[in-house]
Amino acid sequence: MKDNIILGVDIGGSHITSALVNVLDGTILEGSWQRSKVDSQASADEIVAAWSSVMKKSLHFTTHSGKVAVAMPGPFDYQNGISYMKGMGKFDALYELNVRALILKGLEGSVQQISFINDAGCFLKGELVHGAASAYRNVMGFTLGTGFGSAAGTDGIATDAAYWQYPFMGGICEDFFSSKWLVSKYNSYSGKAVRNVKELIDDVERANPLLQVFDEFGMNLGIFLSKLYKNKPIDCVVLGGNIAKASALFLPQLRYYLSARSIVLPIYISETGENAALIGAACSM
Repeated sequence: MKDNIILGVDIGGSHITSALVNVLDGTILEGSWQRSKVDSQASADEIVAAWSSVMKKSLHFTTHSGKVAVAMPGPFDYQNGISYMKGMGKFDALYELNVRALILKGLEGSVQQISFINDAGCFLKGELVHGAASAYRNVMGFTLGTGFGSAAGTDGIATDAAYWQYPFMGGICEDFFSSKWLVSKYNSYSGKAVRNVKELIDDVERANPLLQVFDEFGMNLGIFLSKLYKNKPIDCVVLGGNIAKASALFLPQLRYYLSARSIVLPIYISETGENAALIGAACSM
């Protein structure tokens, strides 16, 4: 049994990624990386079956420690493995269920221990170890996707910041910094109907409202970061998640907004991409 080989898992609102990670150097074992789409609106049994299927493919690759570290979005009881996500457009069927017990059952005895860690904290941990953020003392990390994840890093230690529920512009941050906002705002401006951010970006014929929506997204993010910057020490910001892949569409507006307010704040897009969270999860055990 290889104690240094841990299965890192990143669970998102529409996908799961897993890989065996050598926690001694934070590298992924080549050939163990697996990824699949998941219907987050499916039944509890269907969701757990989809997760377990992907994890088993990674686990069967080679000998491992029998430990699994899962980067999981919140709200979630990470110590006890209970999901409290409800009305957030994902995993309603898992509400108040013991997700740890369900996954252990789905993995059929191939692992002995499952730990859950906040996904944004895992993402930032991966960046603090292997990314540009390692050069800074006070770092904020945000994952932009089906939800709004946030984590604070100080001297290499990442913790959940829970800014998804932070009051913002008459609502909360989750209302403004997620794929749901982008899709809703685009459909409102264009009079069209797209289902997700990828579909929105892929259709170049809709360029004008697309750019308008992302400009507004970048400005809103600038407003949020400027307020945050005034209230706590921040040396740099790292952005991850699927929306960050479209950073060319909103980063110029974001940087312009901050610069116009004389806020000098380096902003990086995740270097380790979708693997940051699963590497960070494994290295957090």
